Amino acid sequence: MKIQSTVLAAAAACVLSGCAGVSPTRIIGNTVGAAGGAFLGHTLGQGDPLFTTIGAGGGALLSEALQAGSNASAQKSYDAGYEKGRSDAAKQQYQVLNERQRISPQSDDVPDIRLLEVPLPEREENGVVLAPTTATLRIQE
Repeated sequence: MKIQSTVLAAAAACVLSGCAGVSPTRIIGNTVGAAGGAFLGHTLGQGDPLFTTIGAGGGALLSEALQAGSNASAQKSYDAGYEKGRSDAAKQQYQVLNERQRISPQSDDVPDIRLLEVPLPEREENGVVLAPTTATLRIQE
């Protein structure tokens, strides 16, 4: 009877670890969880195969729950890093543009800059009457 219970516990651990997917960490974790649960079920159930099987299933479920928590945490960290990288790239591009405008052009690279004044008449936008004004456009060639 003792050998039969041990074989049943080992078989339950192997069968329940088959649902683990392809990740080696997941397979090992589920196998260890199922084997540990089967051992506890066998010990607490005094060799009853039903308790051994329930323990193996519980161990595998506990291992899956821990894996799901770990994966969720890793995905959250990945998303946060991805957003940080995107914002850093935008900041870097903004700084490059500001630096380009700050540095004066070389003597042979002096651009042709003209200011064009455009008169804007009195107009109404969204129910607000705007007074006539003049806008200045900077044109660089």
